[in-house]
Amino acid sequence: MQEYLPELAGNIIYNTVDGCYVLFEKYFITKKEDYFVAYRQRDDKIHEFSSLRNAAAWSILDRNNKIFESSRVLMLDASITSVKVAKQIHTKMQFKGDKSLREISFNKLQQDLADHRRFQYELDKYIILAKQCQQRGFENELKRTTRK
Repeated sequence: MQEYLPELAGNIIYNTVDGCYVLFEKYFITKKEDYFVAYRQRDDKIHEFSSLRNAAAWSILDRNNKIFESSRVLMLDASITSVKVAKQIHTKMQFKGDKSLREISFNKLQQDLADHRRFQYELDKYIILAKQCQQRGFENELKRTTRK
């Protein structure tokens, strides 16, 4: 197996001993306290994600030159994280203050829930696209290796 690994490293995703994920021998994802850090080899930009799934989707889309889609994954992940914090704040505010403050916080909480659903729906579309790109790559590699 080790003799085949250098040939395959540019096309696979694997987990190293120290818990770092290496994607296509170019992207690296590591887990920090409660978030994931993703970066490209020889690139100074470090991107933070709330989940490994989102970081992997960003890497796959970026590798397939889906620039708009990969940047949207970055933005949507950050938006979902901020909406989660806003939901926590507005939930706590519902039980404090007078009636008008509770009504305002209830309305803000409803807006937060709607935003979360909208952002998650769009993010899921990009994750499905990343999966399709990856599946297409597997199928192309299978066709290439089975030709006679």
